[in-house]
Amino acid sequence: MFTIFCTLSEIRAQFEMDITKEELKELPFKKRLTFNVGGGITFGTITNINLQPQVGYRLTPRLTYGLGANYQYFKDNRFLGNSIQIFGGNTFLRCSIAQQLFLQTEYQVLNYDYNTVGRTWNDYALLGGGYSPGGGFSISAFYLLKYPANNNIYVQPFVLRVGIGF
Repeated sequence: MFTIFCTLSEIRAQFEMDITKEELKELPFKKRLTFNVGGGITFGTITNINLQPQVGYRLTPRLTYGLGANYQYFKDNRFLGNSIQIFGGNTFLRCSIAQQLFLQTEYQVLNYDYNTVGRTWNDYALLGGGYSPGGGFSISAFYLLKYPANNNIYVQPFVLRVGIGF
């Protein structure tokens, strides 16, 4: 099973750290925003189609905070092909630690209807980092720090994301 997430970014500045604090303060609010539309699919016995739009705000040249929404269609063929629709929100904090490297933490609150449980809310905490060699491309990996003991929609503790920015 393998999960791929693609992230499109409207503003390349989120990957650029060569701006000073003073230059960042001079930027209008709109120029400090970053917009991402993520999506993904899981291959194998489990189908997981995900859409994850996010908006971030550059607090400092290295630090971006943001909010987003989550929507997922999840189907597990191991259990009679039961499917669920998942929705919720997320918040993230990204810190650039070098020109091409970043750390990121993300907190998600997701609502879904699992046949044995009914409609329920669960929260997830992810911690990871990534590499952005330039040209808007990035790859990152996250580890699930917090997830429900039962009915964990991620199935595995790792999430891999591949991004493209323009």
